[in-house]
Amino acid sequence: MKVFGSIVKFVAPLLVMGAAAQAQERFPVPSEPITIKKIQYNGTGCPLGTVAKNVSEDKTAFTLTFSEFVAEVGPGISLSSGRKNCVATIVLDVPAGWQYSIGSFFYRGFMALDKGIKADHSATYFLEGQGKTGTFSSSNYGPYESDYVYNDKVGIASAVWSPCGVERALNINTSIRVSNTNSRAYPNAQGLITNDSIDGQITQVWGLTWRRC
Repeated sequence: MKVFGSIVKFVAPLLVMGAAAQAQERFPVPSEPITIKKIQYNGTGCPLGTVAKNVSEDKTAFTLTFSEFVAEVGPGISLSSGRKNCVATIVLDVPAGWQYSIGSFFYRGFMALDKGIKADHSATYFLEGQGKTGTFSSSNYGPYESDYVYNDKVGIASAVWSPCGVERALNINTSIRVSNTNSRAYPNAQGLITNDSIDGQITQVWGLTWRRC
């Protein structure tokens, strides 16, 4: 936050102190523990039993780990395999007097694309009962083969805040897709994108930003 100078020299220190206090007020972490009340997931990229869940010790993030979130395209591969998605619904038990918002996204995975293949990665999140959403998207074109890490930080001004005193579910819809953009020229092209780390699993971490009601 930018603090402008004042004609009265004694006012400026007060403004600086006020700005610091406001910053501490807006970007703290509640001392009370946050617990995940319930997590549900559904989608072609996260069949039942394929998602592991964890909450960080400092209560600022939670992690969902996927083991079967893979999209692929090529000769002999069904069209339905070219797109996978997962909708995660997370209900948090928020300490009284606080509200939370999404502050950042981290996506990790791998893609291998022949020439002519395009890979898309996207995510949309929203809080139940609120129309405002946040989105993230990225595309890559073959030939390409590499691990990837996407980091999408959401500014506080545009973040979606949960209502105070009302329980709301956080919904995150993550989608990956691969497609042959020129099957006539490259009929045998293959490609895949997977939310997959080195050990064979994808980890997505969503940071939480807090403020007092």
